[in-house]
Amino acid sequence: MLPTSNTHTSFLSPQESVPSFIPRIPLHEYTYDLPQERIAQFPLAERDGSKLLIADAQQHTIRHSTFRTIADALPASAMIVMNNSKVIAARIYCTKETGGAAEILCLSPITPSHDPVIALQAVATCRWQCMIGGRNIRQGQTLYLQTQDDTKSLLELRALIIEKNGTDAIVEFSWQPAQRTFAELLEQLGRIPLPPYMNREATADDTERYQTVYAFLSGSVAAPTAGLHFTERVFDELRAKGIREEFVTLHVGAGTFKPMHAEIATEHTMHIERITASRTMLGALAEQLQCREKALRDNPTTVEYPVIGVGTTSLRTLESLYVFGAKLYIQHEQYAHSNELFVGQWDAFELQHILPQVPPDVAIAALCSWMDEHDMKTLQGETQLMIIPGFPFMICDALTTNFHQPQSSLMLLVAAFVGTPFWQTIYKEALANEYRFLSYGDTSLLYRRNVHLYSGN
Repeated sequence: MLPTSNTHTSFLSPQESVPSFIPRIPLHEYTYDLPQERIAQFPLAERDGSKLLIADAQQHTIRHSTFRTIADALPASAMIVMNNSKVIAARIYCTKETGGAAEILCLSPITPSHDPVIALQAVATCRWQCMIGGRNIRQGQTLYLQTQDDTKSLLELRALIIEKNGTDAIVEFSWQPAQRTFAELLEQLGRIPLPPYMNREATADDTERYQTVYAFLSGSVAAPTAGLHFTERVFDELRAKGIREEFVTLHVGAGTFKPMHAEIATEHTMHIERITASRTMLGALAEQLQCREKALRDNPTTVEYPVIGVGTTSLRTLESLYVFGAKLYIQHEQYAHSNELFVGQWDAFELQHILPQVPPDVAIAALCSWMDEHDMKTLQGETQLMIIPGFPFMICDALTTNFHQPQSSLMLLVAAFVGTPFWQTIYKEALANEYRFLSYGDTSLLYRRNVHLYSGN
């Protein structure tokens, strides 16, 4: 199975020296012993039957439940924000001219667009950044795949290696019949790319179960796994309580599983992922944050109108939107002619002395105004935001997330959210209570530090 790599460019230069205002985080402090048998290889029979660990990082309390009762743990004033990206069948098994086996993992499109939704509608040809598996595959080689579709029509795919550096490559695809879209080709020829730690090939069941029930916009090569637990039954309970639901899109790249080899976590180059948010969603978020700010002024001991990020990808998107909105508010003229956002790896830390002057509702309102000025109904862009201990969270009050690999960027995110050493307490508790870990595993609801545990009333 292919290793993982950066999802933005195949040829990243070494990261420049980390500025002094970035905390130096020794990676060995964010590890734990994860037995192989605790890694879930297959999903449960029922999505919402998974265990749910509920942790309050302010009070340092933990209790256990099941996911189908998550509505009971949230107040009626809550807003949950989910990532509606859809996993594509991005893994292609093909052959070399000599007949030897090769493997391609499509990571992110280059032409005709960097937007996967557009790129997947390409006909005849397109270019993607990919990972290549197989022996002695060189730049200039062409890989082949020929098969029949469901109607017994012949499908032919060619993959020309334009550039290659290690396993990273830029690949130009062409196919016959040329009028088919690339999305149709992948549906017929590709396979769902399960994470490498599952150590198995995808089955027909994975085609359904490695997608959230609300997956909508195609483009991810890994599922936003916190959302895998949601069912219509859970949504009915949330809606009956009056809890608002909104969606963002972050197309998850293989960089999610990229090993962090640096001894100091801040020397790791964070992968870049594409994000999308609608003007309608941002307007609803601004309204939620305004209500939250007003409630906090009236009663600073309890957070009402909380924002719940469903998964690390939703949280990363929401915090990226805040950072960009704050930059807009502070330096509006600089972005007068921009129509896409970009958030750098250390932007939140670089602006950490300015951010307290820009409340969350103000930042998101600035983003809404900027979109209105540009007559934009949908905001698109990229984020490289890296969340490590010391990160100034501004949007998310709580997070639902599965249990992550030791010494991973997601582990650092969780530690930043709930604090050290409480993340260790949470993971020890999960292991002691036989929770299932990683993508198909059980999940948690985490209330971050400095947020009072909601009563759920």
